[in-house]
Amino acid sequence: MKHSLLWLAMFSASAAHADILINETDADNPSTDTAEFIELYDGGIGAQSLNGLSLVLFNGSNDSSYESISLNGFQTNSDGYFVVCGDASNVSNCDLDVSPDSNLIQNGADAVALYSRPATDFPGSSAVTTEELVDAVVYDTNDGDDAGLLVLLKAGQPQLNEAMSGNKDQHSLQRCSGGARETEGFVADLPTPGEANSCGGSEPEPTLGACGDAATPISAIQGLITDITNDASPLNGQQVIVEAIVTTDLQGGTLANGDYSYQYSGFWLQQADSEADADPMTSEGVFVYNYSENVSVGDRVRLQATVGEYNNVTQLSNISDIAVCSSGNALPTAVEMSLPVADLAEFEAVEGMLVESDQSLLISDLFGTGYGFGNYGQFAVSSRLHFQGTEIALPGSSEALAAEPNRVLDTLLVDDGVSASYPEYIPFPDASGFSADNPVRIGYSVPAFQGVMNAFRDNYTVIPSAVTIDPTHPRTLAPQVSEQANLVVVGMNVLNFFNGDGMGGGFPTPRGAPTQDALDMQTAKIVAALDAMDADVIGLMELENDGWGPESAIVELTAALNAAQAPGDEYSVINPGVAASGLGTDAIAVGLIYRADRVSPAGAARVLDSSNSPLDENNTPLFDDTKNRPALIQTFNVDGQEITFAVNHLKSKGSACYEPNEGADGQGNCNINRTRAAQALVEFLADDEQVMILGDLNAYSQEDPMQAFYSAGFTNLKYTEAATEEQPYSYTFSGLLGSLDHALATSDLLAQVVSVDAWHINSVEDSLVDYLTEANGQPYSSVDNYAAPDAYRSSDHDPIVVGLMIEAPNVAPEQIADIPVIEITRRNENIELDLSAYVSDADGDLLSYEALTLPQGMTLSAMGVLSGVADRDLLNQLPATATIEVSDGAESVQLVVDIRDERPVTNFFSRIIELFRSIFSWLFGR
Repeated sequence: MKHSLLWLAMFSASAAHADILINETDADNPSTDTAEFIELYDGGIGAQSLNGLSLVLFNGSNDSSYESISLNGFQTNSDGYFVVCGDASNVSNCDLDVSPDSNLIQNGADAVALYSRPATDFPGSSAVTTEELVDAVVYDTNDGDDAGLLVLLKAGQPQLNEAMSGNKDQHSLQRCSGGARETEGFVADLPTPGEANSCGGSEPEPTLGACGDAATPISAIQGLITDITNDASPLNGQQVIVEAIVTTDLQGGTLANGDYSYQYSGFWLQQADSEADADPMTSEGVFVYNYSENVSVGDRVRLQATVGEYNNVTQLSNISDIAVCSSGNALPTAVEMSLPVADLAEFEAVEGMLVESDQSLLISDLFGTGYGFGNYGQFAVSSRLHFQGTEIALPGSSEALAAEPNRVLDTLLVDDGVSASYPEYIPFPDASGFSADNPVRIGYSVPAFQGVMNAFRDNYTVIPSAVTIDPTHPRTLAPQVSEQANLVVVGMNVLNFFNGDGMGGGFPTPRGAPTQDALDMQTAKIVAALDAMDADVIGLMELENDGWGPESAIVELTAALNAAQAPGDEYSVINPGVAASGLGTDAIAVGLIYRADRVSPAGAARVLDSSNSPLDENNTPLFDDTKNRPALIQTFNVDGQEITFAVNHLKSKGSACYEPNEGADGQGNCNINRTRAAQALVEFLADDEQVMILGDLNAYSQEDPMQAFYSAGFTNLKYTEAATEEQPYSYTFSGLLGSLDHALATSDLLAQVVSVDAWHINSVEDSLVDYLTEANGQPYSSVDNYAAPDAYRSSDHDPIVVGLMIEAPNVAPEQIADIPVIEITRRNENIELDLSAYVSDADGDLLSYEALTLPQGMTLSAMGVLSGVADRDLLNQLPATATIEVSDGAESVQLVVDIRDERPVTNFFSRIIELFRSIFSWLFGR
């Protein structure tokens, strides 16, 4: 039975205020130290104020402080304890959870000290002092004594070794006797945060016994799962004897590529089918943390070990005895998994067990959980792709609010079987391993898998023994553009393209490439993407805001792109003619380049910023250029039409703008700021007829800024019939897809849009294949050598590619020569006149011919040939006129053809008749 009876002798029941002492410390845990804590105790009085006290942690390497923690505002609990920890999810009874979550307390030789002084008296690297020192513990894990720290203790008191009982990872240091600054009475035993210390009172350990003897069922160790937030083992900290079958052995071994790995430094046990209980909410499997036992899959093993929790996973460790009872046993039946689950407890209930699926799931995320593909060799699978709530529904609606909870219940990680971060070899999508040309992409399908269910904190993970990945969302070499398109427009975020001083120096830059080598790779990837898109007008976001000089980022990028173009296809840069330093004051800016042989600027470029913004009702600029990057606007002449392009990069959702209820409705930070900028933009462009707004608007498609555009008559081109996908996206965040990058058009321009494609070269690719590598200056530790000079992961946003069919203004057909009179000189004469010789259409339109008046017996062909036979019926109608309308489909011209009877006999009688008419007129007209 646990007790702290010595404390009762040290404090009387009538004490007005107890002395607060350091009662227990745990500085070393298995693997990553995420269950570290410091326990204070007031002798059992309880509810004692900690105001004025602070904990200070000292590093023995330089005998100075590295952390100080204020205890103001706190008090001990009713039993007298107060526990400070790094992660309350791994430490029971934790009263104050501080940062960091892992490695909060260094392993030694180091010290923990309690002062009656403010924590602010101990900034980083403060010297060791005994002034107003209340208590201290100096400790190590098999390290030598540190004389500079021992001054914190009373003379002759020892530096403690957390490994004094031979189990440093599982034991803590616990006070069992002694007063302030005295350590002789400490022991090492299983941790008891917020509870009485063991002090030699632990129950005697059981003996292993023989195979087949009674043992603790694994279901009793795992416990009944009723609350996912309270899933620790009911036997946590106890010694147990377990007999079960080894289902998965990852104690360490050779990987498929030939490398050796420690893998998970353990193996999994599961009860045989005949030994399992009948409750589906109790797991029959458990992880055993041990990397030295000679066990194999199929062995029936009996072992004696301690129950513990590591990052929310129940495990057995500190094996004191083990026996292999038999080998070659059939493995327990795998549990069939189906996504989504109704509750995460369904995952927890099979923790440590074999599972399988043939549901044909989709890879839905590569890094959204925070433990991504390159970090831990993991990817997420779901029954479907999931989208940001405000991409598919109005902010605040039930559909929008349900997006994230639905994703959580439909997400399962698949792991590479190696627990260490930054693996050198990732066995996906196949055994040949991940590489720049063998990627894993969001949208790939996983038709089946088998493996063991594991977890890490709130993330449930299958470590597969077998998995199939099909590339059902493959890379493409170019975007989809309609064959009808004769003008291609692109909007692309180039992810902080900074080029140093533009002359090979100036690295590292404030953003972007840290070295010239990194810039070279970044440039190659962006150029590969832009070249494949083959656009005529390109709007760029996240360029270094350093103007338009020869060394500027936009000029360098354009020069690199032009080097890949055929003669005549080169790009020119729009220089708005503002300050040479760039657009606005932000570190990044937008830019615009174009092919001069295809479009030509019509007038000067315009810039929208705070200085010329439309005003609100309070005469305040709607456009705030301290948040949003100034917009760059250029009108082009395209085949006789004027089209205006506005390139934008609105304020991100990241940092706060301190707006009312900011982010509460799911639209993220600065939504009001972005919405005002959208309103300013549509007012600024109100006099332009054909307009396309391009850019990273940092707003999903149903959010308020987008609604401002829609209300002003702009159409989101990604949601039109011209779009290449039903549910578009350009970005992924936390496992949810959505469009932050948009192209919007006025109604006049919309009629000419024939295709819209978000080219998925970035959002669905892992960041491992971006331009940064270990060799070229990647600023964080990893194993990453996957960069290739291709388009894939050239940014973190997908470019949007719009195809337009621009029609030049119509030129009406016109008559180009006089049409001769058709003169009939004999009866039954064949008549034929090709009218196409007397009309032309300057823009080459196909002409149609229609007879408005035509003598009976004559015909007009579709090609404009007038024909007939001069029979009696036709001759009786003469003289006559044929009127023909010639049309190009839009405009027309009329041709008039005279038809006369010029036969000789007819002419003789006609002259006689005319003579008699003249005589009669003279005689009777007198």
